[in-house]
Order: sequence, then C-alpha cells, then structure tokens
Amino acid sequence: MSIFLKATQSGWYPEFLYPVVDSVLANPEYKLVLDIGTGPGTLPQMLISKDSGLRITGIDISRAMIDEARRSVSHKNVSFEYQQAKKPLPYASQQFDAVTFCSVLFLVDDSIKTILMNEAMRVLKPGGKIIILTPSGMKPILSSFIEMWDYRFSIYNFTFPIWKLATTGGARKWQRQKWSEKYAKENQLNYRTTLTFNNNATIEIISKSFTTGI
Repeated sequence: MSIFLKATQSGWYPEFLYPVVDSVLANPEYKLVLDIGTGPGTLPQMLISKDSGLRITGIDISRAMIDEARRSVSHKNVSFEYQQAKKPLPYASQQFDAVTFCSVLFLVDDSIKTILMNEAMRVLKPGGKIIILTPSGMKPILSSFIEMWDYRFSIYNFTFPIWKLATTGGARKWQRQKWSEKYAKENQLNYRTTLTFNNNATIEIISKSFTTGI
C-alpha cells in the first residue's frame, strides 16, 4: 500500500476533508457533486455517508486510483470515472451544484490549473460553488510530530509529518501566488477563503453568484 493510501486511512485525513464535506452540505439544495482528483474516493465516501441523497461523481487521471475508489466505495449514487489529462470534462454545462478540488490545484502548473478551473466553471450550475482545499504550509513541519497525536488513533497517523514535509513547499507557493483569488477577480466571480484543519489547510470558495455557507 502506498504512503498516500495509508494517509487516507489515517485518523487525521478525514479531519482534513471535513470542511469540504461541511461546505457541500451547507446548502441542502445541492444534490450533484463532482470531485476532481478524487484519488481513492475518500471524499465521496464521506459525503455519501452524511447524505445518501447526493449523487457524486469522482474523476481522476490515475486509473489505479479509480480502480481503488471503485473497490472502496460501493453506493448506487456514487460513480468513479477515469479522466484524460488536459481533456474537456465529459459533462454537460451547468450540470453540478458543487465541484471540489482537494489537494489538486497546487500540484499542477498554471496552464493545467486554468483548464481545470475553466471546465469546473462550465459544468457548475448558477448558484453553485467550487470548493478548493489546499495545505496551508503555515505551520512548522516539526509541529506535525506533536499534532499527529491529536487525531483519532490509527497506525497510519505517522503519515501526517510525511504529508507536511511533502506539501509544505508547494503549499506556501500556492498561498503566495493567490492563484484562485486572481482567477476569481479576472472572471468577475465571488471569492472567499478561510483557514481550517487547525491552520494546516485553507478552503477557498469560488461561485458565480452569492452562496451561503463556507
């Protein structure tokens, strides 16, 4: 099992994702969710366990991750599809109420960011929102060796310091660039952000029109 898969089964990883779950569920009218870069399907699994009425699609450029997601999550309202990199999303315009990116955009170059965001905006319904979760890189890496004991016990909690070490550089660059905020401003979109996960992550919301709840 890879370090990433071990991390998704740890006690800390769900805490990282919960703000996204809360943001989706903040609007009870949201029913159709697209998770871009779904990995092994952890976010869809968390969402459907909270609201079985949701219809969730998870996509990823890794066939191995899609296979893992299909093994891990079995629900009639959850589906996983392989997505070719740099290709348009195979969905109708204005199809989804919420589009999520969890630890995705800060890992890719600007041209791919733009493609992904443009496609996310295309498939987003009026009144819907794009939710971007990214490590903040704010806290010292050494702090993670203490914090990992704060989460539900798991033999995989050792992955928290590894995650911090692997993501801090890219996360700090992302925060300095303010890429999402600039994208929203250039496209006359609403934007807001807040720190979450004990200041270890940021959640950014982009919407075409005002939506309630972070």
